[in-house]
Amino acid sequence: MWTAASFGGGPHIIPLVEIFLVPGDFPTIGAAIDAVRGPATIVIAPGHYAENLSVVGKEYVVLQSARLSRRGVTIGADGGNTVLSVEASAIHLSGIEIRSNGQARGIVVIGGSISLQECVLAGNRSATPGAAMNCRDAKVRIQKSMLAGNTVDSDSASVTGGGAVYLRNCDAEIAGASIQANAVYSASAARGGGIWAEGGRMRMWRSRVTDNALYAPSTEGGGIYFAGSERARIGGSVISGNNSAAGRGGGIFIDSAPGHVVIHPNTAVRQNHEDDVHVPKSQ
Repeated sequence: MWTAASFGGGPHIIPLVEIFLVPGDFPTIGAAIDAVRGPATIVIAPGHYAENLSVVGKEYVVLQSARLSRRGVTIGADGGNTVLSVEASAIHLSGIEIRSNGQARGIVVIGGSISLQECVLAGNRSATPGAAMNCRDAKVRIQKSMLAGNTVDSDSASVTGGGAVYLRNCDAEIAGASIQANAVYSASAARGGGIWAEGGRMRMWRSRVTDNALYAPSTEGGGIYFAGSERARIGGSVISGNNSAAGRGGGIFIDSAPGHVVIHPNTAVRQNHEDDVHVPKSQ
């Protein structure tokens, strides 16, 4: 929906953002998303919503708690493998908690962009990488949010990981976030108890990656696993208490050209098991 306005003597076309209320205008979040035709904000009353949501080909959608950053909105799975699926869309979540109680992955993003502010992704589970978030070819921003207690558990994959976040060819920013107590279980090889970043670029600052763990015969990157990153920078953050007991890189494992991953001196990488930062000698 568009309207014409005049500023400084010339007409300008500006978009009108639709405002949808749940459950005021629509009984479910999914029904409100289906009704979106242009830029829209969906304001959700506090409560628990057992839904599997799909956002495909939407220009810009905001899912926002009516309590704003104080949250109060919890979305859990109603069957299915993923609570929120986003494809070729731009979406922003504010004050939303995604918690499937171990029944499904939190979020999948393919293309487009996603941003989280004052959100919680906790208690989600997947047999494939990225129990809280699996993002591919997307722009990702995680700000002032917590990703905790998510689990990747596979007894068949040769390699799996990204207990909280799996990024593949993404442009990602993580700011003021806590990625804590996530885990990966594998019968073979596990990578990235907290974050698996493959290709693309990642910038992280003022964040904590703590107490994440890998459980497998071969493990790399208890906190963060970088695979072929084009560029990554970590500043003003704490990477601590992560566990890669059966392998290397308890805090950070860099499987990329060393110059592509920059860890600023104001970042504390310490007390990880069994080492803090590992860069393969072949690099």
